[in-house]
Amino acid sequence: MSKRNDITNNIVAVLKDTTDPKPIFVTREIIDPNELARTQFPAVVVVTGDETRSESTMSASNSRRSVMNIICRCFVTGTEIDRLRNDIIERVEEALEVDRTRDGNAEDTRLVEVAVDEAVDKRFGLATMTFEVEYTYTRGAA
Repeated sequence: MSKRNDITNNIVAVLKDTTDPKPIFVTREIIDPNELARTQFPAVVVVTGDETRSESTMSASNSRRSVMNIICRCFVTGTEIDRLRNDIIERVEEALEVDRTRDGNAEDTRLVEVAVDEAVDKRFGLATMTFEVEYTYTRGAA
């Protein structure tokens, strides 16, 4: 499996194993929050985003460095949407801080942006969190 998938799968596994406010539904598939039951919230969709790659000057010639964006789209529903959104943002960030190496597959993981989307259906709250993950891979194996 590619390091991209190993890193992303680690994030999904970590989020599924967190404590309250625990994301109830975590997936790598795009969802329509209207199709989820209230008992499936908070829900987090984890997807890979843009990636910047470069030659690694400190190691073997077939080694490359990468900075990949991982996007976590966090959906909440209920009363006090803003508070619920802030709670899940804090929980996701704390959960991913525990092992910034993504189980040894990365050098670092850091939160670089949190964006709140007010344009979604008013029954839901959406916060999009972008994490940068730095990792090294062997050319042809990423």
